[in-house]
Amino acid sequence: MDEPVRRQNEPPNDTVTALRGGRPDTETEVCVLAEICAFNADNEAHEDLWARTRQAADLVSHATDDAEKSDRARRAAELAYKTVQAEHPDRRAPRPRQWLMAAGALALDAVACVFAAEALGASMPETLIWAALFLAVLGSGELALDHYRETHRSAWRWIAGILSAFIVLLGVLRFSFLATVGSVGQLAALAGAALFTLATAGFVIAGYRALCVAETRQTWRARRAWRRSVAAAAAAQRVLDRHVARRDRLVSAYLSRIRSRLVRSCTARELSLAERAIMAHLTGGGQP
Repeated sequence: MDEPVRRQNEPPNDTVTALRGGRPDTETEVCVLAEICAFNADNEAHEDLWARTRQAADLVSHATDDAEKSDRARRAAELAYKTVQAEHPDRRAPRPRQWLMAAGALALDAVACVFAAEALGASMPETLIWAALFLAVLGSGELALDHYRETHRSAWRWIAGILSAFIVLLGVLRFSFLATVGSVGQLAALAGAALFTLATAGFVIAGYRALCVAETRQTWRARRAWRRSVAAAAAAQRVLDRHVARRDRLVSAYLSRIRSRLVRSCTARELSLAERAIMAHLTGGGQP
């Protein structure tokens, strides 16, 4: 492997690189291919190692393409999420968490609704049915208030007024039940009904406020798509890293074996160029 003859004072051609960038010059490439063919012909294990190394390089190439596609999809999903979120900057809380909080606040009204239903239901099944109906009305009122908060203020005010009247009606039913069944007197029954009414109103307001800061359905879907794309991009990068590690291990093994042949036919500088050319050949000319 004689180095190509160059004109006097011409800078040496150092364009042959290893795993990153560049391609070897034609003469060096031909010489390296000849050395590789001769080395592989010496032993079947050499050819098998060379074949597995080239296969690993192909896997790296495919994994690189997949990782790049996944990363582009991740960036696109992130931009889509941020665009949708920008339409509702005040609604950033995770939707499932806020809905659970609203449902929990509504569930705390169950006891108060049961007391109100006692004034209407003669039996326990009827009482529970009325209590569930009262909770359904309160929950529907919260959802309607959240739905019309930004789109129809007039409807929002009507719903707020009706819901307030309904809460007061529940308080009257509680007072009726406590005054009829209890033995604590009218004043105590009135105080108990008032406390239950304030608690009901407070839990309804808490549930409504939880819904007000919850992200919209479109934002929630965009955020889920973004998170899925982030997970997919991370998985693709892990696959790429695994293939790169295996390829580099095979390349190092092949170079360690062929180096003993190269040192007998190359000068020190030619050895460096040959190793770079062999690495470029084994890796397909580049590295991610």
